[in-house]
Amino acid sequence: MEEYESVWDRFVRERRLEFGGYKDPAWQEGHSFSASLVIPGEASRFRGRFEPLREALRPFPFVSLHPDDFMHVTLILLGFLVEESEEDNEVSRERLREIEERARAALSDFPTFTVGLANLNAFPGAAFIEAHDGGMLDELRAALSVSCGLKKPSGPPHLTLAYFQAPDGTEAPEELVSAIARYRKWPIGEITVDNVEMTLLDLRSDYPEPETLARIALGRAVSSQPSASG
Repeated sequence: MEEYESVWDRFVRERRLEFGGYKDPAWQEGHSFSASLVIPGEASRFRGRFEPLREALRPFPFVSLHPDDFMHVTLILLGFLVEESEEDNEVSRERLREIEERARAALSDFPTFTVGLANLNAFPGAAFIEAHDGGMLDELRAALSVSCGLKKPSGPPHLTLAYFQAPDGTEAPEELVSAIARYRKWPIGEITVDNVEMTLLDLRSDYPEPETLARIALGRAVSSQPSASG
């Protein structure tokens, strides 16, 4: 909870925006696909709770609101998909299969848990919903990072509601800060985390539905799950 408050305090103090999200050319570096390990956001279940937040953000021209099927909690960015990886931020399909196998083994006895989605917050590049779970998402990230040889990301887990797409360093208007502040204490609902998805995002499209390469169960594996190697 304190980490989320620190994020908000910093946003209010610095009032700085940046070009957030996968459409940033400086982030893409010419790549076409990005792979991640994520938790589905189940946003369609909570549309009534999300809509007031979307309405509050919609008037700002630099806000890019996420559609329901794009919303998720990113656990780890795996990298840009390439035939043969040459950089730290690239990953091959062979490496994705290895990550899937290791993740299945690591999560086979990881307990199912619930996450409470609540409260609007902001980074310079995005508005997001906080994920309150007693630290379980962070433990899940750590388990995946260690078992799969991945770098554990910093910052609190979150469900992104919208990107801010303004030139880096743009001053955040007072109206935006006030709009977000009105929903700093806003419960959304609970999701059950019983699987992790490996997804592939087409960076050339506007808000494409992520392609699920693999669905990895927490606890006992289910044989009917899709596989990255299938």
